[in-house]
Amino acid sequence: MKHLKLAVIALLVLFSINTTNAQDENNNWAISIGVNAIDFYTPGANLGDALKDHYGTSDWNVLTPLSRITVEKYLDKGFSLQFAGSANQITHQNVSGDVDEFYFSLGANVKYDVNKLVGETGWFDPFIFAGSRYASFASVGESMFSYGYGFNVWIN
Repeated sequence: MKHLKLAVIALLVLFSINTTNAQDENNNWAISIGVNAIDFYTPGANLGDALKDHYGTSDWNVLTPLSRITVEKYLDKGFSLQFAGSANQITHQNVSGDVDEFYFSLGANVKYDVNKLVGETGWFDPFIFAGSRYASFASVGESMFSYGYGFNVWIN
């Protein structure tokens, strides 16, 4: 976990050296890389430990500091189309002990820049999104609908 924190800090410093602009009509492509962490609870594991660490990080799985990539294209009037992919290695328990399984996810989202409704907020850029995603864990896949909200913080 210590190495992960150092890698994230190094990436933030590296990317904050260059000037970053918000995505708009003039800057219509965005590529981002990030970290993917999955909190995986195995049913049948020691319930006492699971309850004690329910909000902790002991069962988080992080493959590498660069396990998520997105490519985004600005469309028009605050809307953009985003393609995302992520991968992870999940360690969990089954009847034969600890098992490592591969996880990946691919998806497409339509995002809307909330600043178009409330006015420009400078460095804080909230958005909402909806889309479709395919996820596979241990060679078992499932398609799903996804929606949510988030924000970008622009550093100059």
